[in-house]
Amino acid sequence: MLLVRSITTLFFLFMAFLVQAQDIKDTIQKNGRKGSVSIEVVPCPCDSNNLDSLVAGCFDTLYTIVWQPSILDIADSIALANGVPPKLVYEIGINESKWPKIYDTSYLIKHGDLQVMDGTFNIMYKRLGLTGGKTRYNYLVIGIVYLKNNYKTYNSWKKARYAYGRGYWKSPSQWTSLEKKFMNKIDWSQYE
Repeated sequence: MLLVRSITTLFFLFMAFLVQAQDIKDTIQKNGRKGSVSIEVVPCPCDSNNLDSLVAGCFDTLYTIVWQPSILDIADSIALANGVPPKLVYEIGINESKWPKIYDTSYLIKHGDLQVMDGTFNIMYKRLGLTGGKTRYNYLVIGIVYLKNNYKTYNSWKKARYAYGRGYWKSPSQWTSLEKKFMNKIDWSQYE
């Protein structure tokens, strides 16, 4: 029993050392997003450098993982809450703004990440009862709700996306080369 406790204690000490040595770790997820995870080591009152006290059973150092959400995480949350496919929102954002400064949630580009025009923003802002003005968050909410409204009108994510960018649906035979370009970037079979 004492041997198991000693090995466990040494393991936790080693892990605490590694965590303290590298308390910010970047990871790349399968979808290509980069996430930052910071780990804080919060020692219990009985932690000490004395191996005897650790062997006696005091090795309950607490590790807290803190996830700092990116603007992509926030967009996913808003999309899911509104019944919109998060990947479609991501693809629209890539096309419209390339999602600049994803870890600065207060960063604002003209018309937001999803490029919502002023007229649409003003109407939807009032209709949704939003506050705070033209913030990155409000632009996301409005863009995603507008996309959902287009889906309700056309009953198709492809048509909703087209109308999002152009105001109303047109048959693919009438699309300009620019319209073909932004519409053909998306694999519609995953949404329809």
